[in-house]
Amino acid sequence: MTPPAPGSADTTVQLTTLTGWRQFVAAVPSVPELLPEQDWLSIEDGKRASHDEERLEHHSRLVVVQTPVIGRIITQGGNLIRMNRLAHYGRSGLMVSGPARTGKTTAVTQLGKTAEVMHRQRHPGSRDDIPVIYITVPPAATGKMIATEIARFLGLPVPRRANITDVIESVCGICLDTRVTMIIVDFTDRSYSCS
Repeated sequence: MTPPAPGSADTTVQLTTLTGWRQFVAAVPSVPELLPEQDWLSIEDGKRASHDEERLEHHSRLVVVQTPVIGRIITQGGNLIRMNRLAHYGRSGLMVSGPARTGKTTAVTQLGKTAEVMHRQRHPGSRDDIPVIYITVPPAATGKMIATEIARFLGLPVPRRANITDVIESVCGICLDTRVTMIIVDFTDRSYSCS
């Protein structure tokens, strides 16, 4: 579960949509105040229960802690973005692999969030830019499946009978117009993620 956008009543965010991704990037979880025990004991029962509920909700969001591994992935990804910025061909990618449930998706989404925040800082007022795209696909995904998922993220209609060339042309056009710098493809078998 990812933290909701500020002011949102929804507690889940669908990262594989542009709206959901932007909510994820914008989310800055607030940390509830930890009252000294004497102050906590002195508040009335109803308010104490509300205070405790707010703290439990905060802890249940499982706020991401930047571990050394996440830090290395963010640093390496940032280096690759800078290298690729001037490359006309032979751009480099990053693949994160490892056993299931070791934090690969967390690491690559934090890389994407960091890249998007940095892009927004470098280009203030670029509200129409989409610097990062995040999709999930099964391990045996075809090129058309990947292109279709990118189109879905962007909110582009994909006719059932569209061929891969049509889908890729529309996706590439939008990606160029919106200055996409990173596409994160998260394979659903959870053994690796790449960007």
